[in-house]
Amino acid sequence: METKILKIYDPKDETVQEAAQLLDQGALVAFPTETVYGVGCRVELSTIQRLNQLKGRPADKRYTLHVGNYEQLSKYVPVMNAQARKLVSRILPGPVTIVFECNEKGLKHITQTLPQEVIDLLYSDGTVGIRYPAHSIACAILSSSQFPVVAPSANLSGQNPAINAEQVLTYFNGKIECIVDTPDERICYNKSSTVVKVGKSGIHILRSGAVPDSVIRDMATLRILFVCTGNTCRSPMAEGICRKYFADILGCSVDELSRLGYIINSAGVVAFDGAPASRYAVEVCRSYKIDLTGHHSRLLTRNLAEQSDVIYVMSPHHRDEVVRLCPSADSRCFLLDKRGMPIEDPVGLDREDYEACFRQIQTAIAERTDELL
Repeated sequence: METKILKIYDPKDETVQEAAQLLDQGALVAFPTETVYGVGCRVELSTIQRLNQLKGRPADKRYTLHVGNYEQLSKYVPVMNAQARKLVSRILPGPVTIVFECNEKGLKHITQTLPQEVIDLLYSDGTVGIRYPAHSIACAILSSSQFPVVAPSANLSGQNPAINAEQVLTYFNGKIECIVDTPDERICYNKSSTVVKVGKSGIHILRSGAVPDSVIRDMATLRILFVCTGNTCRSPMAEGICRKYFADILGCSVDELSRLGYIINSAGVVAFDGAPASRYAVEVCRSYKIDLTGHHSRLLTRNLAEQSDVIYVMSPHHRDEVVRLCPSADSRCFLLDKRGMPIEDPVGLDREDYEACFRQIQTAIAERTDELL
């Protein structure tokens, strides 16, 4: 077999279509990303088996799907939680491989829309790894392909990944159909992508790479803010309930939530900094093993609102105040109760009223969980 060198200078070149057509026909086509070269392969069993043999790769080791645009990404991950959406919006396209945990709704959609062979080859235990490279020609080829494409690093098992067309040729001359050379768009990182897993279990760095682990964690961390009036009863209860609820689901302590990428806070639109939680709020929460004794109220600031990814308020009045203070928060500020019911202030009322307020907040947070975890 003669390995063709296909030079592509621009994403709009006709040669992009030639490379995509070769992939669609089952050829192995090496192309660069911003990290290293990959060997592109159509997702079908016979071609995957050929690729395994070429690389000396175990047959049970999964490959990462490569996509060239957000539309392709949403086709294979139709439902994302808030943490995954945030990371995608902040880092993709870029030198990161994201392993998505697909929830029940997403998996149902996938089984209804994708061929079973593709599901068997790409999805493992309800997860799928996806790479959306920041390389315009790679994305043009992937976007033009009619079939899903995987592209493991261009190297033999145990050897360093190729970072230019010449190195790919050294590894695979006469063994693959085509090598794409992009003289005007070079590889930037010369190291593999960072691999991160996101889903209900939080953030987990599976492999360090081009993007530092700390940057990935910061980009994926979800900051949730609850807002009421004085930040002494409703929003502290909401903060405490949410912390415990998340910790119970994730199987961790409340102190470990930040490590898993969840920061949960509260504030008040007219709060005095440093006030403790109200007596009945503390007592009611204690009966549910939620500790508010260390709470200190704080005033909502523009900076706090800007830093929060989602803001839940107790009443329409609170939403008006949040948006007035921080207009950019308009699209991420919501009434906590999905039915649109305000959560009334129990200040000055009996413990029974605090109990009722607690239960309404607890129910509202449970109904919001699918948006967040």
